[in-house]
Amino acid sequence: MPTQYRINRIVDIGDTLHRCGCAPYKVERYTTFYANKHGVNCMIQATPTAINYQFPDDNNAVILKRHKPASIDLGLLANTIIQLQQPLTPVPLAPAEGVSYPTWIVLLANTCIPPAFLMLVGSTYEALFVSFLLGFIVWACQAICTKRRSLAVEFFSAVIVTLIVTFIASLGIPIPVLALCIAAIVLFVPGLSIANALECLAFNDLVSGTSLLGQCFLTLIKLFIGIIIGLHIGEALWGVPEFIDYQNEFPLWLQIVGLPLISFSIGVMFKARPIDMVYSLPVAVLGMWGPFYLGFDGGWVVGTWVTTVLITLYGTWIAKKLNLTGIIFIMQGIIILVPGSRVLVSASQNVFEASILPIPSIGLSALFMFSAIVAGQITAYSIYSPKIDQD
Repeated sequence: MPTQYRINRIVDIGDTLHRCGCAPYKVERYTTFYANKHGVNCMIQATPTAINYQFPDDNNAVILKRHKPASIDLGLLANTIIQLQQPLTPVPLAPAEGVSYPTWIVLLANTCIPPAFLMLVGSTYEALFVSFLLGFIVWACQAICTKRRSLAVEFFSAVIVTLIVTFIASLGIPIPVLALCIAAIVLFVPGLSIANALECLAFNDLVSGTSLLGQCFLTLIKLFIGIIIGLHIGEALWGVPEFIDYQNEFPLWLQIVGLPLISFSIGVMFKARPIDMVYSLPVAVLGMWGPFYLGFDGGWVVGTWVTTVLITLYGTWIAKKLNLTGIIFIMQGIIILVPGSRVLVSASQNVFEASILPIPSIGLSALFMFSAIVAGQITAYSIYSPKIDQD
């Protein structure tokens, strides 16, 4: 019969993996691996909001833990996976710890994400300068909306940012209002949930995959409704802002600078280890330029599929080398690739009839891109499966 200490330790491992953003099916497999290593027979069922542990050798004891939707802590995820694969020692190891960055670095990362996004998609220099201010505002919203108020941080951030953008536009400064609003809140686009949802769907974990997609959809709704409400309040306060069409005044070198800038900024926000940020740079490059140059005359849908295959293969390969999970490295490429921001852009263009990005039928392209990403991950995992599936 397993000791209570081992049972508690197994439950702690599973809860930690779930809390820091591990896909539910991998929570089951990693925790089962850890339990088997300690000679404990354990059956686990994980979903995005709960974990059910059952210990047949302990009178079929059942522990059901309810959880909030996972946050993102890639450093804690990496350190926990490393620890559970360590050899058994007479003295139990202390619980794994995450990576903590100073407040000023987190502030700097928040401030850099909107301008980095604009560098990648193209915009005006006036918008670039304003975006630094918006990044600071989003950081302040996150600092204020804590605990229970964190449920509405996406909505309040979208409203406040949109009010500020409409006020600046009312002063006669030529800025793309909607593009700036989306750039400011692109941090809240649920990249990890989308990446985990796609991975779960690729492995036929349909319950977790569809649940995570539902969470993503709810977040996108909060962001979009926040923009709409902010625009209408801004119009009532200081007049209708002028919507200018898409312009790109940036040289190529500025767009190239934007990629590592947004990659490292996202890494800081997701509390990734610095070494993992470096390993993730190739997938960020693939996610940004792969669909354009890897289509082989088959269009961007083929390019997206090829890019997803390469991103997933690289992430899985480097994860095997480092004894980690591939999502730590795949996520940054998938975040740039996934159509989350495209959905916001499409909805905004359809509602306000303003050109934000020079992409025709951007909403339909988001659907095709989503399908290509799912197909790409399925293809990659069928070619080269994660280490946890081979143990």
